[in-house]
Amino acid sequence: MKRAFLCSILFIIFLSPISHASEGISIEADGDIGYRQVGLEWTSDFPSPEGTLFEIWVSNSSIVDTTNATKHSEVRVGNVSGLIQPSIGEWYDDCLFDDGLNWTPVYRDLDGTAVVPPEVKGINCTLTGLPVGIEIYLAVESTIPNGDTFLSHSISTSSTMSDEEIIVIETSPYVFAIGSIVLSILILLFVLRWMDYREGKTTSRFAHLYIAPAILALSVLTFYPVLYGIWLSFTNADQSHLGDQSFIGIDNFITVISTSGFVRVTGFTLIWSVVNVVSHIGFGLLLALALNSEDLKGRGIYRTILLLPWAIPSYISVLVWRGLYEPAGALNDFLGTDLNLLADATGAKVVVILVNIWLGIPFMMMSISGALQALPKDMYEAAEVDGITLFSRFRYLTLPNLKSALVPLSLLGFIWTFNMFNVIYLMTDGGPNLDFDGPGSTDILITYVYDVAFREGAYGVAAAWSVVIFVMLVVFSWTYMKKTNATEAVI
Repeated sequence: MKRAFLCSILFIIFLSPISHASEGISIEADGDIGYRQVGLEWTSDFPSPEGTLFEIWVSNSSIVDTTNATKHSEVRVGNVSGLIQPSIGEWYDDCLFDDGLNWTPVYRDLDGTAVVPPEVKGINCTLTGLPVGIEIYLAVESTIPNGDTFLSHSISTSSTMSDEEIIVIETSPYVFAIGSIVLSILILLFVLRWMDYREGKTTSRFAHLYIAPAILALSVLTFYPVLYGIWLSFTNADQSHLGDQSFIGIDNFITVISTSGFVRVTGFTLIWSVVNVVSHIGFGLLLALALNSEDLKGRGIYRTILLLPWAIPSYISVLVWRGLYEPAGALNDFLGTDLNLLADATGAKVVVILVNIWLGIPFMMMSISGALQALPKDMYEAAEVDGITLFSRFRYLTLPNLKSALVPLSLLGFIWTFNMFNVIYLMTDGGPNLDFDGPGSTDILITYVYDVAFREGAYGVAAAWSVVIFVMLVVFSWTYMKKTNATEAVI
């Protein structure tokens, strides 16, 4: 009889905390809120004093205590004077509190924690990131200023809403456009073949058939996208109504020119391109001359080692360099400093240029080395017999004969570097940013176009930027070829 009495006492003692913890808080859940979202509302039987902390716990089984549960979010009761009150939709755990008249968005302190004024009884939160169609259990634990905790009963629910339906873009206009291009090219080639064969300009009946695949591929994969991009630059296309855009004239080009930092990003793009190309050609030429010397032993080994930066995938090399320049990277360990070059505008510009120079030298070295090996050796032998110095041989024999290789290489290198995306994107992502409505300090034109298109969703404006870049390169290429006779040099 005494043992039964003791067991009853112990049973009451062990159960009383659980019963006590469940008192004072009632909760309700709604799984029909949104995709991977559940609504949770709780009310207290007594006003919550300042310093109270509400914690929302999630588990796959009924929550008796928080040992095997995961905390999703929390709400603190405190002084809200001077705190911001964000609108609904700006936080992953949007919460509202009952101010006695309406449901009002909670306040946020500096670390983002939700804060509600004292004496609040009702709070409603939208919990995100929860699985769809899987039963979960929710509970709210409140901790009052004296340290006592009260755990509500757990409630089961599940997110029932499916993902938003993907909007299918009408593709028939594009199919019609591509089909029209293919049909037009085939008809054109057939007419040209018939005219050439009739006039006796060719004896092959299948000459135009041989070039048809290349012409069709260029038309569909190159010419059509370029022309379509030019058309988009005159429309208001953006991510909200792509395919339903309308013609707006040159408004996008006005936006481009009036963009904050337009001159700055264009100027850095030119500096980036010129410095890189000059360095690639200069160092590539020096290394090619050194490796072309017959007195150098182990030239094959040196060529292989120097070719590694170009052979390794560039994204791996760039990420390694980024790690070296990080505050906790090898550079600071070696120098014993705490430099953060990637966070400084000037330092970040120098770093990205140095990395791209390192990546581009091997290609120029191998290309120039091949051109050097094609030069006639008897020319140098005759110059050596005549007593012409090494520098004079380089100036009056090597450079003039390398013009046919250096001019096209420099032009091609400028175009490549002008549109070099991966180095800046992986090293700095265009940052550090100087302003919020324009390009970052290390952005070049092509990286900023990426931001405009895929982060802001302004496809029409991005297309206008692309047209501006295209015009810049066409003007430069035409001027460069006229000044250097590049076409004649190749011929």
